[in-house]
Amino acid sequence: MPKFSQGLPSAANRAHFFRSRPFVPASAAPDAVPVPELAVRSTPGTFEIVRVDGGGFLLRLVDGDGMVLALSRTYPDLSAAVKGVEAVREGAATSHISDQTARPPGADPIRADSGPVNALHPSAQPENAHP
Repeated sequence: MPKFSQGLPSAANRAHFFRSRPFVPASAAPDAVPVPELAVRSTPGTFEIVRVDGGGFLLRLVDGDGMVLALSRTYPDLSAAVKGVEAVREGAATSHISDQTARPPGADPIRADSGPVNALHPSAQPENAHP
């Protein structure tokens, strides 16, 4: 029976259990194209809770190399930010990938400086974005 962390939500526990098991690839087809293995496994990411000028807290998801993967909305207090981390963990453990790149013909292009994250936190603005 797998040992679950009491602090993680149930879906996150299941995801943690499966991530901790060694990957055993299926046998390749005779015409399979070989793909080189990665030399180094990626290191785990970190949720950083930071204070925002003007009050509140922001979550930053940072990968093992220190690159920011995601920024959250501003939370009013620390306990709300911690609940935000729990919500992201639960959602990530059970989420699916949804390709939003296909747009109907004639649709307006997506601007690099649009979106709720950019509106909430100035550090999320791309350097070359023009309003």
